[in-house]
Amino acid sequence: MNVIQLSVGKNSVPLTGYLHSYNSLNTQRNFRPSIVLCPGGAYRFTAEVEKDPVASYFFGIGFNVFTLEYSCEEDAKDLNPLLELSESLVKIRDHAIDFRCDPTKVAVMGFSAGGHLAASLAILYSNPQFQAASGIRDGYNSPDALILGYPVITTGEFKHKESIDNVTGGRKDLMKLLSIEKQVREDCPPVFLWTTQTDEAVSVQNSLLLVNALVEKNISVEFHLFPEGKHGLSMCNKECDRNNESVSQWKRLCVNWLEKLFDFQFA
Repeated sequence: MNVIQLSVGKNSVPLTGYLHSYNSLNTQRNFRPSIVLCPGGAYRFTAEVEKDPVASYFFGIGFNVFTLEYSCEEDAKDLNPLLELSESLVKIRDHAIDFRCDPTKVAVMGFSAGGHLAASLAILYSNPQFQAASGIRDGYNSPDALILGYPVITTGEFKHKESIDNVTGGRKDLMKLLSIEKQVREDCPPVFLWTTQTDEAVSVQNSLLLVNALVEKNISVEFHLFPEGKHGLSMCNKECDRNNESVSQWKRLCVNWLEKLFDFQFA
């Protein structure tokens, strides 16, 4: 494993990459799919439980993984986290040869508020308001796949107030832009989404609103709703202090989905 440390955005937040070493025995696996990981934390912090445990799992099955510790609290305003995630994808593609990443197979994965961030980029990358802020108009910052776990989505009735307050600062224009279920376009990448019906922090309605919007736009989506499970399950194991064997199926289901989408066999 090679560990690299980059910085992105005007706040120079850390982007940590976990990269596979050169494989002289199987050169076909030297340019791999990548995941950019966005932990949750209500845009107040980036949750440890959704960093290393997740990165370790997906690195272990064959991905290059990049963990973004995006701007939080006061620094989360003015689209800073979204611009940081956008720049992360650009840097990965710019350095695809050095990092041994396939630039056509870059997924973003987010949990809770990190799910809101990941979904925001996947859905807003071609939005004129965001393009004006990012300066990118050719889709170079577009994810090739979107993976969401119990995501924050809406700024409306079922919003997670702390997350939305932190990322919008109460600005009406951002409240409108960042209600992601209302921004879905036909150019959104394929989506894998899972959540639980009994999530006590982020209403399941967030996921349902997004799924309905995706279906209306004929976007490919695989959706798994588990009947029981608290918020923040992450990898659903003892390492995360969140053991839930039933919901832990999301990992296998997600890997199967990614194998088909990226035409790449994982361990």
